[in-house]
Amino acid sequence: MATTKPDLKPAAHPGAAVAAIGGMSLVLGIAVQLMGFSQRLDATVAGWMVNTGLEGTPRDLPELWPWAWTVLAVFGLAGAMLGSRQNWRRAVLWISGLLLTAGWVPVLALAAYRPAVTMPFVALVWCGLWTMIYATRHQEPGVEEKTA
Repeated sequence: MATTKPDLKPAAHPGAAVAAIGGMSLVLGIAVQLMGFSQRLDATVAGWMVNTGLEGTPRDLPELWPWAWTVLAVFGLAGAMLGSRQNWRRAVLWISGLLLTAGWVPVLALAAYRPAVTMPFVALVWCGLWTMIYATRHQEPGVEEKTA
């Protein structure tokens, strides 16, 4: 008589996961910015905004604004996604965070700022991806561990 071992997922540790995923997302954001990828892509986006016909000369965005948003967004997104049950809810949160970040472009253009969204966008993509992977490989919140 063969007994099958139930497929148990390991218990989740959301605090440690949020810290690790958020921290690595920030490290990726730093790397993207230090290597110059974000400046090139932000310049391309700024070029698109110049061609819209808005009046005025765009100013540089204060350097701390994108970083403040990125820190809040990656830790908030990871925490919210890990606190949600079911992958479709996590995907809605992830897409919402990406759309909020992409929504900066027209708002900053109207305020006569050059958009700096590449680094936060890349960090949020990374954060959402690894949060989804972690969440699918660990127990969901509110689910009791089954014992055989």
